Amino acid sequence: LHIGHVKAFRLNARYAEQHSGKLYLRFDDTNPDAVDNSFYKIIKDNLVWMGVKFDQTSYSSDYLPQIHEITKKMLIDNYLYICECKPVIIKTNRLKKQECEHRNTVNNNKKIEKFFSSPELFNVIIRFKGDMNSDNTAMRDPTMMRIIDSPHPRQGTKYRIWPTYELAAPIIDCIEQVTHVLRSKEFELRDELYNEITQILSDQGKVKSRPSLVSFSRLSMKGSPTSKSNIKSLIDKGQIDNWHDIRLVTLSALHKRGFIPEGISNFVDSLGLSKSESSPDFELLASFNRKARDKSDKRYFFVPNPVKLKVYNIPIKSVTLKHHPTENLGNRTIDISDEFFVSPDDIDSLNEGNEVRLMDLFNIKITNKSSTVTAEYTSTEPISSLKKIHWVAHDGINFNLLIPDNEKYTVSSDGSFEFLPDSLTTHSGIAESQCKNLSEGDMLQFNRIGFCRVISADSAILSHK
Repeated sequence: LHIGHVKAFRLNARYAEQHSGKLYLRFDDTNPDAVDNSFYKIIKDNLVWMGVKFDQTSYSSDYLPQIHEITKKMLIDNYLYICECKPVIIKTNRLKKQECEHRNTVNNNKKIEKFFSSPELFNVIIRFKGDMNSDNTAMRDPTMMRIIDSPHPRQGTKYRIWPTYELAAPIIDCIEQVTHVLRSKEFELRDELYNEITQILSDQGKVKSRPSLVSFSRLSMKGSPTSKSNIKSLIDKGQIDNWHDIRLVTLSALHKRGFIPEGISNFVDSLGLSKSESSPDFELLASFNRKARDKSDKRYFFVPNPVKLKVYNIPIKSVTLKHHPTENLGNRTIDISDEFFVSPDDIDSLNEGNEVRLMDLFNIKITNKSSTVTAEYTSTEPISSLKKIHWVAHDGINFNLLIPDNEKYTVSSDGSFEFLPDSLTTHSGIAESQCKNLSEGDMLQFNRIGFCRVISADSAILSHK
């Protein structure tokens, strides 16, 4: 699942709650070639992590007996027909708005039963008798059922006649007495077909009421693809290893990167039930996550690519600092010697004789920048006019920071997405010694660097600034 699915789940959940309704989770698993047993667990785990709760869970593949029965009735009533055309002929006819030779063939029970039971049939499908002259391509006799001999993770080899989503969804919605279906605008062309099928079921007395369709805009993000085909292409080309790459907006990737359910939920809730297409910047998502994490993340010091600074005449041996400036997240005590690690950017901007403040510590005056950078302690009291520089004490540990940059990407004319080579870099540096007590999965904020998630004893991912 990716962040676009979260929007769908959140909108459906809020709509159900607002109207004292029930929220259904259904796995549309009617294509054995596209279903893996692990997918069920991954999706459930994603939803548990996001805190999405359902009143009922069902599987489309469990409804095959009812779907087969309804399909046979629709064939007898001449709403469907059995087509033996080759795929290239079907595609050409649909483009040219031409009916195929099988469209007006009379269906009979013997022919129908042969389709559903004969192991000898292969390249045969059932199509909806729509309108081949329609400007809506979804109505040009779409495929409703096809033969798939691959084993299914839940049903095994029990069935070989499988419905497409376009047939299964309206039938099961009616069987389960779904009242409202909220789905993204990418399905809008199929709405006409959906409504025609539910009307047929109503006319046949199969349902008491028909579901209402509600459309909302599909969520795409600037800086990360939400298209499964785009992501799969990146994997196939070796540009990313898997669906959990931290530059992606799949839930597994966001979790790994350090996004939390509250931040993700607040972000998608802010987008509302709108049909207006939008592609929010990654920074907008980060802003909601930043607000969600801000009060619970402990602060630590980290200096990338550090240089050594030697300070003379220091009167103190240690300092106790808060883990958070306003929240009660505890303290840590740092041993102080005459050696520190500081950022070369901070030092490069200074001249000999300049006075600065080591953040949350004391003030110093730069005395030498030639070989070893040296300074002299001047005072402890904060002076508002002094520039503050961050630091790590002499006992800091080597630490790596993995930095994803979602502004480094290209989109080609055909819509394919690619990350640039520098969209994922590693910065080596020194973190304060207290970081050696961190565990994988811990969330923290490195002062002046950003929010991070620990991935090992000596490394973390920069979630965002």
